[in-house]
Amino acid sequence: MHNKKIFFLLAIVWTLVITLLSLATFTDVSSNIKVPFKDKFVHFTFYLLFVILWSLFFKETKYNFKILFAAIGYGIAMEICQKLFTTTRSADLLDVVANTAGAIVGMILMTTIVNNKTTH
Repeated sequence: MHNKKIFFLLAIVWTLVITLLSLATFTDVSSNIKVPFKDKFVHFTFYLLFVILWSLFFKETKYNFKILFAAIGYGIAMEICQKLFTTTRSADLLDVVANTAGAIVGMILMTTIVNNKTTH
């Protein structure tokens, strides 16, 4: 039960971090570092961890698709919010693709881990 509370707290905090970093304006301190698609890698990682943390909280594979669709929906919602509620951010379809890819990989990882635990 104690782990469940920790995973819930981590999942909530991570969701809030995604929200803050998606909507806040920061000076780009990494603009001197030229890495192709670094922004997409960040989006991928955000939603990979989103799915992993929420999966660790729920612990049952019956929630995997609900978590996956919540992650995809949340990623789309954040892009819409960037378009509607910020002046320095914009919605980007490729961000949605990166978010979705990260969420799918997270779901595959968690499903594989759970299935391996139950078969061994």
